Amino acid sequence: MKSDDIVLGILSEKPATGYEIKERFSTIFANFYNASFGSIYPILHKLTKENKVTFETIEQEGKPDKKVYSITEEGQRAFHNYLSQPVENEKVKWDFMVRLFYSEHLTETERVSLITTEIETRRKECKELELLKQSLVGKTVDEYQLFCLELGIKQKKLVINELESLKKQ
Repeated sequence: MKSDDIVLGILSEKPATGYEIKERFSTIFANFYNASFGSIYPILHKLTKENKVTFETIEQEGKPDKKVYSITEEGQRAFHNYLSQPVENEKVKWDFMVRLFYSEHLTETERVSLITTEIETRRKECKELELLKQSLVGKTVDEYQLFCLELGIKQKKLVINELESLKKQ
């Protein structure tokens, strides 16, 4: 899975600006994929050169012009091809877990602080996902998209509970 694939997926739903695409990465996809804001525009440029997306420039009074990107038929084919391929093995990079693994080199106070900080981070992420879920109430949402969101909330709550238990030991 590459960021290109996700951008094509986002544009298959509806045309969007680079900013709107980044918003999708930082909300609905934040639980299972990370892309920096700086990577979105190079991806859009590449996809445009590959004729997978096109854009319309919209003039704005008192603001820079904005580009609204749309997926092309070639982009639709590429996205469908991505969806049809075997699923890649999950690759998780979780800095906290590496630090926790080696936390025997820390003082007990530092260990507790490490865990407390991670709990706070996961609570914040969980709250963001719950707010996103609330914002979808009354809207038509694909059941599988909702499943992804709910699973993310459950995963974060599980991590929080397990870390709280570890902290009490």
